[in-house]
Parts: sequence; structure tokens; C-alpha cells
Amino acid sequence: MAKVSANLIKQTALKLLANEPSLASLSLRTIATALKIDVSTIYWYFENKQALLQAMADYIADEITFPDLSLSWQEQLTQLYTNTFNVYSQYSHAAELMISTIPSTKTRLQLIDHSIGILVTAGFDEDQSNTAISSIDFLLTGLVIDLTTENQFRTKITTNGDDYLAKQVKQIHSIAEKEDLIHMQTSIKKEANEPRRSSLKRG
Repeated sequence: MAKVSANLIKQTALKLLANEPSLASLSLRTIATALKIDVSTIYWYFENKQALLQAMADYIADEITFPDLSLSWQEQLTQLYTNTFNVYSQYSHAAELMISTIPSTKTRLQLIDHSIGILVTAGFDEDQSNTAISSIDFLLTGLVIDLTTENQFRTKITTNGDDYLAKQVKQIHSIAEKEDLIHMQTSIKKEANEPRRSSLKRG
């Protein structure tokens, strides 16, 4: 067992999240058990669970790389948010973790500042840039959470044989065709042929 440290606790917590249905279900006692330490040891490094969650979010944000400044502002944003999406996809509940914590650290504040700066440098004013970056962030976070939930449903259907959920999916196709919902039919076909993560690039 490696020597206990704040970094080891963060890494262990992030790994354990993969087996949890949500952030709420992750307990400090579970983390302590996995590390074979007393839960009081965690409090030596983190004041409470929220403090640990804050540190976990910062750990993830630290892996997001800034875009190439030689690119156009459109390409910089695409690269930045593609990088962000890819990092979030590596960690279970990453998007939930980000919206459940306050961006109060140097790493996360620099990321936000850099994002806004891309648009300001391109000629947009501060208000427009702030609004645009917030909107993109909401889109990205929602997309990651939606894809995570979709994958959970898919696992329940294909691996666990959840007949009820399978019927709900079939019902979508049935109603869309029966009621001649042409836009829904187009959407269904598009999702079948194109991963929804690509919508981030199109946006």
C-alpha cells in the first residue's frame, strides 16, 4: 500500500466513483476502507466530503489542456471543449462533480478566464463572452451527463436484460412513426448513425 497522501485519496475516490450511482452515494468511509485506513485519516487531509469533492474536481480540471493560440478563435474553442469532453469522459460522474463544486481554485479559474479570453481577443465584449462561455459549458456538462445516463440505460438493457427499459426505447420509434413525427424520426436516424459527442464540434 502506497503512503497515504491527499493525492492518493483523490485518485482512490475518483476510481471508486465508477462503482457508484452518484456523488451522493460515495462516502468517506468507503474511501477509507479501500485505502485500509481509518476514516479520521481522511479528515487530516480534507475538512469534509465537500472539500474532497472540490479537490477531485480540481484534479480533473488540471488535466484539461489549453488550445493552440495560433488557431482561429472558433478552432480554439473547438479544441478546448473537445479536450474538456475527453477528460470528463475518463472519469465517472465528472460533469456532476463539476456542477456540484465551486470553481474557487487557481486551476479552474484560469480555465474559465482563458475560455472567456478567447472570445474577448476575437473582438466580442465581456458580457457576450461570459454568456457564450457559460452557454457552451452548460451544453457540454449536459451532454456528458446525458451520455452517461444513456450508457447506464444501455447497460441495463443489453447486460441486465431490463425488458421495461427496452420497451420504452421501442415505444419511441413506434410513436414517432405512428404519429408521423418527422423531426423525431430524423433525430432517431441521426443518433443511430452519428455519435452525439460530435454535436459538440458542430456547435
